[in-house]
Amino acid sequence: MEIHCIYGRDWDSNVYIILGEKPTIIDAGTGLHSREVINKINEFIDLKKITQIILTHEHFDHCGGVKHLFDATDSKAKIMAHIDASKKIEQGESHFARMLGSTMPKIQIDVKVKEGDAIKIGDETFTVLHTPGHTPGCICLYSEKSKSLISGDTIFSNGSFGRYDLPGGNPDHLRESIERLSKFDIEHLYPGHETIVEGNGNKHMAMTLKNIQYLI
Repeated sequence: MEIHCIYGRDWDSNVYIILGEKPTIIDAGTGLHSREVINKINEFIDLKKITQIILTHEHFDHCGGVKHLFDATDSKAKIMAHIDASKKIEQGESHFARMLGSTMPKIQIDVKVKEGDAIKIGDETFTVLHTPGHTPGCICLYSEKSKSLISGDTIFSNGSFGRYDLPGGNPDHLRESIERLSKFDIEHLYPGHETIVEGNGNKHMAMTLKNIQYLI
């Protein structure tokens, strides 16, 4: 799998570009730095060749820039998100965006995914895992072939995990989601923030599981 990470700046999430048969972008940042993000993506691939943009959940720091990226694809890419995240994204409502002096764009979700859906991303098939806890609409994406987990804000590297004290968060649901993820064989971990892990992802997963079980 050929995957490139644009690490988040300020409040932005990480943005991932996955190349191959189905060129895909995962998450879009706040939109406050979209010009830089678009320029960086174009170093890897012409944005007009991107076929789909997948949003791991409904928070502004992950989907505020989606309209900019969508427009840069000549409005051809399909926008995808979990069914429980789609309503908020389509309504364009975000208190966090207003705090940053910005607005959440209203954008139609073309494909509303659910637990167990199979999505071709790049050259691999990923399974949609519904992992609520950080938000109701959080998803992770897992490839059995490369043992890769795109984890959004459910788990991060070095034993950390997403907040559960924001509106829509639920600590019990987050713990259950992390316990479920711990049963997967994870070699590569691509989180929504912080550093990526390529190799030995299970070690980071085990640390996260231990930490959340201790705290919750």
